Amino acid sequence: MSELKKELLRKSIHFSGIVYIPAYLYFGKDLLVAGIALILLFALIFEFFRLKYNLLSGIVREHEKERIGAYIYFGVAILFITLLFPMDAAFSAVLVTLLGDGLGGIVKRLPIKRAKNVATIVMVVVPFVASLPLLSPLPSFMSCVSGAIVERVEKVGDYYLQDNLTVPVTAALVYHSVNYILP
Repeated sequence: MSELKKELLRKSIHFSGIVYIPAYLYFGKDLLVAGIALILLFALIFEFFRLKYNLLSGIVREHEKERIGAYIYFGVAILFITLLFPMDAAFSAVLVTLLGDGLGGIVKRLPIKRAKNVATIVMVVVPFVASLPLLSPLPSFMSCVSGAIVERVEKVGDYYLQDNLTVPVTAALVYHSVNYILP
């Protein structure tokens, strides 16, 4: 399977998380937290068997074959931001992670010049435009920019960063901070 096809398959799972926003609006924060915790529990059980029996080896990235998958980090991040941040900051984080990082990951694998730079632009523009009907523009824009910057940082010293954890947490923190500072 080509790298682009694998990425499209991975991102189709990634994009399914967009149900977070309507679920938050319809069910409320408490029920959503319970749902996320339950989904995360099932994901952790699946992850145990995936690692033990080498399941999904055709679509996971090479570094995930023997390590925890990105979806676990994303689930932990979404649970964390839902618990600790207001709804608008959580929405911003979800849009930046799912739309921005998701589409950016696909663009990076396209055979185009400067694919990483184009992916960074996509990571800022797409979630920002999607956020306009829901969120305040300036905090949203700053959240998108911060998420795109953090996504480009792959390693700090000898430690590899997991962008499915760092991007949503950074996006929520920046959105909330900018929104708090503004009058």
